[in-house]
Amino acid sequence: MIKIATDESDFLTLGKIEKIDKRTLVAGVGHRFWQDYSAGPAWIDRMKEIDWPEGLDVEDYSFGALAMTQNLQDVDYQRIVFLSAEARGRQPGTLHWYRYAAGEESPERVQAYVGESGGGVVAIDPLLSIAGHFGVLPPETWVIELEPIATKWGDEESRAIEANFSEVLQRMRRLLSGDAPTKVEVRRDA
Repeated sequence: MIKIATDESDFLTLGKIEKIDKRTLVAGVGHRFWQDYSAGPAWIDRMKEIDWPEGLDVEDYSFGALAMTQNLQDVDYQRIVFLSAEARGRQPGTLHWYRYAAGEESPERVQAYVGESGGGVVAIDPLLSIAGHFGVLPPETWVIELEPIATKWGDEESRAIEANFSEVLQRMRRLLSGDAPTKVEVRRDA
């Protein structure tokens, strides 16, 4: 049994996870210069300092959903964990996770997201919608998401990104150790 870390230093001293059971991508999605919407890429930058096991890719996916979907077509991932921030009316500064199961989205909705993606929008919902539509997401697709506090254009993020990093690491360790939560929201549309 893998011990769940209580903070980042504890996580780093627990030792390397030697093996994971599924080819996994951990990808940060967000705008680097849009305050708390930079959470995904900021967490990925820090995660690249950790010695992850073979079979786990840690990548910054802060580019258009169409290009991200094409990247996902190139590798057969069995599990994907997206790190992001999205305002959904929850308590600001809190962390949430859910499993995404591609549903039947209308062609109009997918096409709208394709248009947004071509226009430079970088966000989790267009990625999930487009990648789900084209069938490139594995059944085990997770999103760890920050409810942002600071939401204006600029690089002054709130303390929420840093404050939640240890919790992101704890959730990553749970997912990688096969201890995924059984009672968690499952979203079927983006």
